[in-house]
Amino acid sequence: MPSPIQGLMAALLTPRSHDGEVDLETLERSADFAVSRGAQGIVPCGGTGEYFDIPMERRQEMAERLAGFARGRCELVVGVGAARISESIQLGRHALESGAAAVLLPSPYFYRYSETDLMHFFREAARAIGGPVLLYNLAGFLSPIGAGAAVELVRSEPHIVGIKDSSGTLDILRRLTSDGIDCVRIQGHDARLPESFREGLLDCAVSGPACVVPEMSAAMFETFGDDAAFAQAARFNDEFLQQFAHFPYPWALKWIAGWRGICRPSLPFRLSPEREQAKREFRAWFDAWLDRLQRWRKQPERRGA
Repeated sequence: MPSPIQGLMAALLTPRSHDGEVDLETLERSADFAVSRGAQGIVPCGGTGEYFDIPMERRQEMAERLAGFARGRCELVVGVGAARISESIQLGRHALESGAAAVLLPSPYFYRYSETDLMHFFREAARAIGGPVLLYNLAGFLSPIGAGAAVELVRSEPHIVGIKDSSGTLDILRRLTSDGIDCVRIQGHDARLPESFREGLLDCAVSGPACVVPEMSAAMFETFGDDAAFAQAARFNDEFLQQFAHFPYPWALKWIAGWRGICRPSLPFRLSPEREQAKREFRAWFDAWLDRLQRWRKQPERRGA
């Protein structure tokens, strides 16, 4: 493998103080929460971390702080998405110099770009960053990376060492696997995680829910190979995602972070009365679901329910 990136990595929320500033101390505690409960790595400044709403200097401070936390304990991959390629390059170089194992490079936002545009962007950015770069296919929000383009970039660009595919399809990971390309295959869409395991399509998962319920995703890594236990772990995952999907991303993760004492939830605007009611109902469901998950994980032999 061109990188030690393997297993479960938690995509971190970006904690905010009451005045809206990034809270670096709480960020480190959030990383510790995930790693102490089963994550092998951490990923700040991705989609879950709302990278588009963090100033450059704060993102660099976050990378430095988490590099110190991760050293000798877990892997660190830093998101370097930006509207301008110059910013992605600056962030990428800084993250690698700080000690990140790789950087996560999405398409530029906010506009839609052609495949030819994206191929040029990724080639130029990866060469300028000059270290391990993971493509980030955040197709639900940004210009998508097609399977052919992804395979060509990974095959031909030495600094592009793999991809985090959050598209919700398995096309790219299947192509990389069937073509036998030596790279880091990261499943970034939690709903496709069980299928990716069963087809042998992943080396790593980067999960947003893993920042607040790492026990859920960790259970799939721990039980794979035991069909009954893995099936039950996948059911917990599916049940969570069905409830989670009722809300804009990443609202529910932020609420859970508050309920579990990880960090203060910070939403972009006040909830409507209807959403407040839905939040209360989600809280009741979540508490019961988490209790079932934790009791199941404590069983000496995990069995399918």
